[in-house]
Amino acid sequence: MTQAPVRADDEAVVERAIELLRAADLGLPGLDENGRRLAALLRSVAGGPAPAEPPGTVPAPQAPHVQNVTSVTRATEELPGVVREWARAMGVTEAAFRADRRAFLRGDLAGVELCPRALVRAAVPRLRGLAALPEGHRLSLVWTRDRPSVTFPVRIPGRSAVALPDRPAPLCAQYVHHELGHAMELAWRSPGLPLAERWRRPPVIAEWGALVVESLGLSAAWLVSLGVPADTAERVAAHCRYEDRYTRALAALILRCAARPERLEEEVARTAGDLIDPGHVREETERAGYWSAVFEGHALADRTVAGFAERWGARWWEEAGSWRELREQLTAGPAGRSPNGPAPNGPAR
Repeated sequence: MTQAPVRADDEAVVERAIELLRAADLGLPGLDENGRRLAALLRSVAGGPAPAEPPGTVPAPQAPHVQNVTSVTRATEELPGVVREWARAMGVTEAAFRADRRAFLRGDLAGVELCPRALVRAAVPRLRGLAALPEGHRLSLVWTRDRPSVTFPVRIPGRSAVALPDRPAPLCAQYVHHELGHAMELAWRSPGLPLAERWRRPPVIAEWGALVVESLGLSAAWLVSLGVPADTAERVAAHCRYEDRYTRALAALILRCAARPERLEEEVARTAGDLIDPGHVREETERAGYWSAVFEGHALADRTVAGFAERWGARWWEEAGSWRELREQLTAGPAGRSPNGPAPNGPAR
């Protein structure tokens, strides 16, 4: 059967459908009840997850559950030290973290800015040129104000939708690359997969790929290659490296508390003192499956990047072979193990 060419008005309809779906998922203003019903209908026709499920990567059945906490102890203990060092690097005290954790993490006090829109304009063609992001895979972007970044596995073949905060901040080097990593992994999925399989992917695989690309945002050399001034690149990359350490430590704390909920307040106080609100940790333990995927994904990404650096050097990302191998690794999967030992099986989230 001959496929009809895509007309300009067809493209407009596709873009409107994507806008509608992500407006519903992100809770953007201006969407009435009819719009929400239409979004639900589009999602139903596409075979995607129900609107109540979070957008992006949907956990596959039998996702790993936290049972063994021995591998997270060391990372947990680093949490207060990371915050102290990070605050000192920004020329502030830990009180700034306690006063406004989100502003601290974004880097509002870091004295340097990076524009996420400009970063996307530079990074996307660079990743395409390296064959990391396929030329034919289109990204539909939505810019939000301080909402969490997220990537949507849009059902329409050859497309992904990426939502990003548009506030200039050092941390955008981390989350822009993380979401482009998710878009890359989505683009690499076989378009011939059944609908349900195109929507679903083991979370650790998705995080693994995204965290390899995220590591580029922690590299001043990579940022300079995108046209970021050297001094800005150094300061932004350093900020994101602190955030990386913080996220690992926080994930470890959440996993320890999820495994021993009756000792949560004691564990938070012992590990972080008054830096972290126990209520925040308790809320996050409800997403222990996600944090387990993040923690495991970091371990797998570390091993991948270390292997690439050993073979191709610090600028491994310039080698097309590194991206081919990453695709092969993600396709093969972790084979039921990781550098942290066997992944325990348990109930799905």
